[in-house]
Amino acid sequence: MIQNISETAFAYNVEDALRQLGWQFYHPRPARVKRHGRETYETPYSGHKGWLDYVALKPPRVLVFELKDNRKPMTPEQEEWWQLWEECKKSNPNIELYLWRPRDMDKILELL
Repeated sequence: MIQNISETAFAYNVEDALRQLGWQFYHPRPARVKRHGRETYETPYSGHKGWLDYVALKPPRVLVFELKDNRKPMTPEQEEWWQLWEECKKSNPNIELYLWRPRDMDKILELL
């Protein structure tokens, strides 16, 4: 069981599992940019803030999930997206929605 790793390292572990188990996935990564002469990281997007981390497909299943470290909560904007996905799940049983943390890795592997 993976416990004390960064969210980034956790994401790489989940991505490796997705690849090995035949899932196609999408995850936008932050890009390094300069703002006011300083380097920072931003994730370019158009639309509403808070999109969940991943969408993965292995028909007929559709996984939508957020990865967090073992303590960090979702943002209010992520909570809004979560609620929208919950509504979509009501009419599409193939949509699965998850909030995963490093301590969940064994369950994640079983589910995939």
